[in-house]
Amino acid sequence: SGIAAAETLRALHSHGERGLRAAKALGIAGALAALNNFWTDGLRLISPKLEPYSLGNWVTKLNEAIFHKVWMDRTVMFLWDPIFIAAGVITGLRVGASMMLGGTLCWAVFVPYLQHRGIVTGSGYRELVQWTLWGGTSCMVASGLVSFIMEWRSALRAFASLGTMFSRRHRNRTDELDAIETPGSWFAIGQLFSLVGLAYLGKVSFDMPYWESALAVLLSFGLALVACRVTGETDTTPIGAMGKVMQLTFGGLSPGNININLMSANIASGAAASSADLLTDLKSGYLLGANPRKQFLAQFSGIFIGTIVTVLAFRIMVPNASVLGSDEFPAPAAQAWKAVAIALSKGLESLGPVKTWSIVIGGMVGLALPLLARFFPRRQQYIPSAAGLGLAWTFHWYYSLLFFLGAVFGYVFERKAPAKSKEYTFPVASGIIAGGSLMGVILIFWEHGLALIKIGIRFLHSAF
Repeated sequence: SGIAAAETLRALHSHGERGLRAAKALGIAGALAALNNFWTDGLRLISPKLEPYSLGNWVTKLNEAIFHKVWMDRTVMFLWDPIFIAAGVITGLRVGASMMLGGTLCWAVFVPYLQHRGIVTGSGYRELVQWTLWGGTSCMVASGLVSFIMEWRSALRAFASLGTMFSRRHRNRTDELDAIETPGSWFAIGQLFSLVGLAYLGKVSFDMPYWESALAVLLSFGLALVACRVTGETDTTPIGAMGKVMQLTFGGLSPGNININLMSANIASGAAASSADLLTDLKSGYLLGANPRKQFLAQFSGIFIGTIVTVLAFRIMVPNASVLGSDEFPAPAAQAWKAVAIALSKGLESLGPVKTWSIVIGGMVGLALPLLARFFPRRQQYIPSAAGLGLAWTFHWYYSLLFFLGAVFGYVFERKAPAKSKEYTFPVASGIIAGGSLMGVILIFWEHGLALIKIGIRFLHSAF
């Protein structure tokens, strides 16, 4: 997404014939993606009579004819969404193939086996992901930590710089990079204020002991590193997966306390999401030559405005928490968190042998893959990505299929027409992501706009 955003801005603001071609390709791709999204899910908003002619309805009938309900309940079906195909073009063949491998092993082998043995009696993503996420999460976490450990020299240099940043010699430096980078002292001060604020809110709101808040912040540092690495490889931040690790940890530290279990997961997922988003933005800025310090200040300013807007928007859209889990707001990640918190309230032994062995095996795979890539660098392109492999166990099979199709298309296009691929791949993929996403937002406001306005008026009336 960071590359896509940078290419979008570069195409819109570039000069010359090449820039015009890139901008034109981006615009056409975005318009086609928007029309596709409208055809898929927008005809019903004009008239219910047009619903049978929608692309989404045709895809549903195709799935029913090919995969049937049993496999569709396992998310093994086809979903036409060019946004994920374009994302697969950007992520590349190695990660796309890894996601396809992981998704197939999970949803077409592991899940049917559990159902055949009678271990899992339910169906549907919400029920099944509570069994699959453990192995995928363990794989991603183990891989991320091993990769971080293998870069121990860089880590030592990073931590050593924390001691020198406050020295007089460092303050007197006039290095050009230091002038545009965010000072390390800002990091230390921000950590202090964040820790105090989180500890206070956790204690007052959820009766969370101060030491547990401090431990949650400390553990979130390592999990944020994992989330950033997964985002860098797959363009998808495993927020829910990182939360599950914290839930598992605090399930052992505070068994039976559901509030602490959920709040520790919120701290980890919040840190993971913010870190990954910030690095994605910095990636765009790096490609465009932006000033990192000014980007940080812009992000910092957005915290206060974003908090107000987010809370207000959530209150308007979800006036009653009971609607979460309904067809309108299924919130699958929240449902999974709730299930894990309830399960761990009885202790770690409540996970059972299947989930326990999933954690062990997933962790072993996550340990092995980065080590193989390090020992056999010339064969790295043939070694699956642990991030892509593990992530596929936490979301629907058809998403891994779309990522893989996009990766194959990008690879073939690059081999057949390298010059055109270099010029058009990222602008076209960026246009598809932008156009499809914007149309999705428009359809949501079209469908819920009037209701949201009425709810907003009632909220403002009650508030003032």
